[in-house]
Order: sequence, then C-alpha cells, then structure tokens
Amino acid sequence: MTPIRTSLIWAAAFILLALANRFGLIADKDATTMFAVLPALWVATGGLGLSCRPKAVA
Repeated sequence: MTPIRTSLIWAAAFILLALANRFGLIADKDATTMFAVLPALWVATGGLGLSCRPKAVA
C-alpha cells in the first residue's frame, strides 16, 4: 500500500472517531483515550515512514 493511501486511511479513522464522538456514538472519555491511542498506533505501524531495518549495501 502506498504511503499516501495509508495516511488517508489513518486520517479517515481520526475523522470517523471525531464524528462518532460528535454525534454521541462514543462517550467523551472513550474518545479522549482513542485520540491518544491512535497516534501511537500510527507511529508503531510505520506512520513516520522510517524503517528500523538497515539499508542493504550493494
């Protein structure tokens, strides 16, 4: 999956979370927790585009 598509999926998750909170589908305390957890998940899944693997030397 391209980085742009992955970023759009994460952005959609944030927007859907905000809308669910706005319309009362998710309680405020739960939404607050998810707004703290989602960025951590994004970084943990490589959201910064950085890799811990060393680059292969030819």
